[in-house]
Amino acid sequence: MPSKIIAAAFGWKAAHDDDEDVLVVWHPKLHRHFTGADAWKRAVLLSVRAPTASNFPHTRKEPSR
Repeated sequence: MPSKIIAAAFGWKAAHDDDEDVLVVWHPKLHRHFTGADAWKRAVLLSVRAPTASNFPHTRKEPSR
């Protein structure tokens, strides 16, 4: 249940596919979807992942003198 609450806070939605009788968790802005029993968990893991290094400027430590 906590995964569902966290994912919903990040904007994930749920739907039920009647043709295949499966849960679909999708995000309207990311255009991603997950299916199955662990769909909420995978949505949370995608939402709270660490940002890539390319998004931040690299800062080096100054050498000690």
